[in-house]
Amino acid sequence: MKRGNLLAQLVVLTAFVFSSCNLPLTEDSSALPDSSTQPPTESSIDPSQPQAEHRIGVRQAQGVGEFYDKQTGEKFIPRGANYGFVPLGDGYTNLVLKVGIYDPARTRVDFAELAGLGYNTVRVFLDHCNQGMGCIGDADNVGLNPEYLDNIADMMSAGRETEMYILFTSNDLPDQGGYSEEANFGSGGNFSGYRNSYYLRPNAVTATRRYWRDLLTGLAERNAAFDAVLGWQLLNEQWMFIDQPPLSLTSGVVETTTGSYDMSNPDQKTQMVSDGLVYYIAQMKEEILIHDPTALVTMGFFVPEIAAPGWYVETASLLQKSDLDFFDFHAYPGGPSFRDHAEHFGMIGYDAKPIVLGEYGAFRHIYPEIDSAARVISKWAAESCDYGFDGWLYWTYYPSDARAGDRTWGLTDEDGYMLHLFAPVNQPDPCMEIEIPNDNLAYEKPVTASKSLPGEPPANAVDDNAGTQWGAGDGPVQWIQVDLQGIYRITEIRLLVAQYPAGNTVHRVQVRVSGSDAFETIHEFNGSTNDNNWLVFEPDAPLENVSQIRVQTIASPSWVAWKEIQVYGEAQTP
Repeated sequence: MKRGNLLAQLVVLTAFVFSSCNLPLTEDSSALPDSSTQPPTESSIDPSQPQAEHRIGVRQAQGVGEFYDKQTGEKFIPRGANYGFVPLGDGYTNLVLKVGIYDPARTRVDFAELAGLGYNTVRVFLDHCNQGMGCIGDADNVGLNPEYLDNIADMMSAGRETEMYILFTSNDLPDQGGYSEEANFGSGGNFSGYRNSYYLRPNAVTATRRYWRDLLTGLAERNAAFDAVLGWQLLNEQWMFIDQPPLSLTSGVVETTTGSYDMSNPDQKTQMVSDGLVYYIAQMKEEILIHDPTALVTMGFFVPEIAAPGWYVETASLLQKSDLDFFDFHAYPGGPSFRDHAEHFGMIGYDAKPIVLGEYGAFRHIYPEIDSAARVISKWAAESCDYGFDGWLYWTYYPSDARAGDRTWGLTDEDGYMLHLFAPVNQPDPCMEIEIPNDNLAYEKPVTASKSLPGEPPANAVDDNAGTQWGAGDGPVQWIQVDLQGIYRITEIRLLVAQYPAGNTVHRVQVRVSGSDAFETIHEFNGSTNDNNWLVFEPDAPLENVSQIRVQTIASPSWVAWKEIQVYGEAQTP
């Protein structure tokens, strides 16, 4: 996650890398960092302090991959949260491990609370703080920051003390430490800098191996608690740019770590990425196992067709060919179905290795009420079981900064409502959907409309699922009508917009009261609207004796559609 304005940031990042190192765009290997100055490939662990063996492993049971506890032999199911934000001032920060922000005491309190509720895993970013004083890269731009490594080691100790396993993930190569300069060196022409170079070029593989070597040897020198680590995640989310070389090329031959590929042949282009990533993964796993021989290695992915159409991700071949011990797929409700996600990942019918739902959550701009968010999350997690997911890590424990456009409900929000609701001590089986009372009077009530597309029936507007919608399949004037099946005093009506393109719209909210044959317009929304906007009407005084609600669209640049209609109030005696 945390993609937001990443595309713009990448342009700045790439420019910074080249300007800061002042290297020419050339393949001249003589200008690369002197390998003789790099740390040795063998670990420098003190033999008097043997490195702790990882307790969680992966095995196959009747041909199905699963996690297991090596000490007890029991199946292990990762359940927990992304520990991606911590309180800072009157808000939250994602610089969890930054020197001066990392708090050993708070970390232990939070981990202990999770463990006390039956959770067993947290996912933590190694490098959200990747540039600046106190971040993972050393200020002298050579290697990693010793004080930052101290914080990582302390968190590992906290995990051991509280019996919480940590899945450490790396977002990217740090901007400091010399790694990104080495990885980007020679980019240009057939290879744009950053992502499209990082996974396909030899010096990028060398730089990334050096990053993992420095990280693991540094932790070993601190006698860190490796047994508290569930695994090392090579990337939070792997992706490349479709519109940049070499993926944007339509002719010519390019040389990568794995051979030569003809860019005029789409199949060879696909093969190039698959081969390159399989090689990249094998190289990083080899480096990690030199220094941490019992470690599990994984990588994170999302579906670009759903989340970022300009980015390229292909996971189906990696499921079959890569050396990853398990996979971490990310999927959020409020858009395409879970089956759509599973199909894009290529995981339908796949069960050879465990797959963790390493990020999922309820976006607050789509699910503004926490009980609605909890219902969709419970259903989402339960549905993931049908597609073979083996673990669940919610996004996030603490909420993100309130200014974030893609902010989700945090587990600690509303006095820890979801933290306790989904706690393994209260919900032993995440595959069993929790029954959560619904105050929405329109929920699953009879609904009709002026017209509907075959795949977008009116019932989709009252199913408490922002990922579905009613669609008329035509422009204004159109209406949708909900029969409340009773008489109610109405205090609020909420409408979730389904609209493309954005533009000025006119929507009339109408009600029919008991004993009347006619609808009365009680409010008109008139203004610019966009997809996923909530339109909220709260009358000055409650509306009495209402039996039906109608929403009539008079003007819109889009075909008329609604994702959700919600009605709140209380029952009245006839």
